[in-house]
Amino acid sequence: MIEKINNHTPKYLILNSFSHNPTKRNGYLSYRYHRTKKAELKEEIRSMTGAIIGTAIPLILFAKKQNKNIFKLHYGLSELVGVSAGGIIGGVLGGVIGADRYDRKTKVNEGIFQFSNSALPPAIVAGLMKVTQNVKFLNNTASKIGLTLLGITGGMFFAAKAANFVADPEDSEKDRKLTIKDSLANMDDAIGALAMNNFPVLQKIAGPLLPFIYVMCGFRAGDSN
Repeated sequence: MIEKINNHTPKYLILNSFSHNPTKRNGYLSYRYHRTKKAELKEEIRSMTGAIIGTAIPLILFAKKQNKNIFKLHYGLSELVGVSAGGIIGGVLGGVIGADRYDRKTKVNEGIFQFSNSALPPAIVAGLMKVTQNVKFLNNTASKIGLTLLGITGGMFFAAKAANFVADPEDSEKDRKLTIKDSLANMDDAIGALAMNNFPVLQKIAGPLLPFIYVMCGFRAGDSN
């Protein structure tokens, strides 16, 4: 969404993908972009540290439960949700340290958005995979891959709707929109969902790759302004 600005435009209307905080670009307000200001280095360090610690804790717990190396975990739905939640919560907690009230709200909102997009698509895929187990003509590799992609795509849409409702139940502000960057970041959903359905190659990729993706999701939430 784009609106014309003038001398009467409030000063608080600055850069952010949450629409209560749009950006000024060439005389217009745009709700497309994510940031209001560049985070300070110490804020980025706190966010990254929190995201790493938050991701590491559930990784260690799941590794102990499975008796495996943290980078060789077998990912099911509980592992996907648990590790992503840890990374995002850690990133947000690290980011809010020393932040003002407005920035804290923005980081929490972004954390809700990131978690919804990390957790809801795999949950939908898990439900679809149960359907394939009970419907004979869907119980094949091609159908599973197709339903996985459908579940991820639809899940991202519903996750965005859910996150916006939780962050702003009265719908008093413009919705946070999915961006290309969000879609690229959600590659963890595709990898995790396919790994969850016992595709051997994806399980091998998921083990070492997903922890780093979840750290970056947590960092992105904690670093959000």
